[in-house]
Amino acid sequence: MRSQAITVTLPDEVYQRVKRNARGMKQPVPQVLVRIVEAAIPSLAKVPPEYRAELEAMETMSDADLWKVTKHQIPASQQRRLSRLLHKNQRGVLSTNEHASLARLRTETDRWVLRRSYAYLLLKYRGHQIPTLAELTQ
Repeated sequence: MRSQAITVTLPDEVYQRVKRNARGMKQPVPQVLVRIVEAAIPSLAKVPPEYRAELEAMETMSDADLWKVTKHQIPASQQRRLSRLLHKNQRGVLSTNEHASLARLRTETDRWVLRRSYAYLLLKYRGHQIPTLAELTQ
């Protein structure tokens, strides 16, 4: 993995905290700073490759655009269709066309959930208050 050298000026209090942690971890300060940055920034390491480019592009979106992503809803007709197909699938009575339709709807829904979740994660990382699960389901 390539590395980039940068110079960062830290407030003395922050530097002292990092230095104490480095001493406790028995690691050099630069290595500890890398770990801190890695832990702080949202990672796409576990995201399937076919979704990464789209999510990486979201990282450059404005906060207003990210909030728009969180407000996007799957059309009610699509939700009903997915629900019906899932129930039929549980009963084992899906036709070949319905199997294909279910797969497509699941992929679209997964993509929507992933985009919405990542938008919330980025907004939280940027310091915004995000709604609780209870608030989202109201």
